[in-house]
Amino acid sequence: MNLLITSIGKRVQLIKHLNESFSVIGVDAGELNPAKAFVHKFYKIPKASEKGYIECLLDICKKENIKVLIPLYEGEFEILHNQREQFKNIGTVLLLSSSEILNVCKDKQETYKYFLNSGINIPKVYCEDEIQDIITYVDIDKLPLIIKPKDGMGSDNVYKINNISELKFFKKYVKNSIAQEFIDGDEYTVDTLVNLKGNPIYIVPRKRIEVRSGEVVKSSTEKDKKIIDETLKVIEHLNKLRDKMGLALLGPLTIQFFKKRNGDVYLLEINPRFGGGVPLSFEAGANYGQRILEMLEGNQLEYINDFKNITMLRYEEAVYTSSNN
Repeated sequence: MNLLITSIGKRVQLIKHLNESFSVIGVDAGELNPAKAFVHKFYKIPKASEKGYIECLLDICKKENIKVLIPLYEGEFEILHNQREQFKNIGTVLLLSSSEILNVCKDKQETYKYFLNSGINIPKVYCEDEIQDIITYVDIDKLPLIIKPKDGMGSDNVYKINNISELKFFKKYVKNSIAQEFIDGDEYTVDTLVNLKGNPIYIVPRKRIEVRSGEVVKSSTEKDKKIIDETLKVIEHLNKLRDKMGLALLGPLTIQFFKKRNGDVYLLEINPRFGGGVPLSFEAGANYGQRILEMLEGNQLEYINDFKNITMLRYEEAVYTSSNN
């Protein structure tokens, strides 16, 4: 069965895993990327913001008889969702959650609003008037804060604010920003896979030990019951956002939490895609490729709550190509 993933960049470990269950076709807007050396076939396509993006993907899906399309870059999600029926009409399943869920996930202020009265702990997001009051009245009791873009990815432009001067500066420096309550604790990223009905198949928490340039380089899987229970609550709450076609959560989902020293767990953010550190979950026993294959074959999949506790230590590798290519 043929699977297509977009924006492959350097997602080599993800491709290697999916290759065990599928013939993987990769696409990217850039010609120079290491992951194309590991896919069955590579196509250079326009950027999602450029003319011809959807038409090009549809042509590839027809030509290669693609059964499932998995996008990896948030900038593609909305345009792909809007054309979901076109892909369905040619026999390609778009493994991507509903538009309502995408909207909640892409804007951290919307995430806060949606989960505010859900019974799930989430760091407070301060509105503009509240931020101005903190500055005006030098309300240091509200510090430290975190300032980051509402629609940011990874750790780009995320800053801890320790004093009023920093708050004034970074409020202007970070475009389209939000100010969020700072939660001190251990950070967990949870790799989740849900079936066609939005029910969980895998929930694997990874404790982040070291992050470099926004990407985890040292991490350990942990069977943390509190984190797993909170993830189940997040999944249940998000599945309330079913569209008129009955679609809610679908496919891979990456959820971030903080766990304070007193054991309280706080939801940080949600990304409806594969996380960069998901290969650790593969090695721990979460066979995403096989489960996605079974899902597409119509099998009824149950929640698999068993995985190994292991640690990942990442290092750099390189792909060498002729300079004439």
